[in-house]
Amino acid sequence: MPYCPTCRKEYLTQTEFCEVCNIPLVDSLPQNDAQEETAEIELVELAEFSNVAEAEMVREILEENSILTVQRGETDPIGIVSGAAPVSLLVDERQLAHARELYEAYFSGNDLTEPLTEE
Repeated sequence: MPYCPTCRKEYLTQTEFCEVCNIPLVDSLPQNDAQEETAEIELVELAEFSNVAEAEMVREILEENSILTVQRGETDPIGIVSGAAPVSLLVDERQLAHARELYEAYFSGNDLTEPLTEE
């Protein structure tokens, strides 16, 4: 089956060009760098939050500073944490030190309108 090498869409019909990217299709896709990098990520917990709003604010700050986050925990439809488990933010272990620096700066009241730089 043909694939688009850019958007990686798989085509079931015998078409020659990607309808999204308008480029020639290929017979198979090589594994890309993002897939290899994702396979190496070790997620660790940065912090637990009692409400989703607080977790989302910290998550936004981290992602503005190029730190990928994963949110874990159950919420109801209006964003309140269920009684089962608190909301946790997980980050790549390699970025934990920088994430902690940002997290502590946020809760200390420092201005985080400009992304912090890693030292």
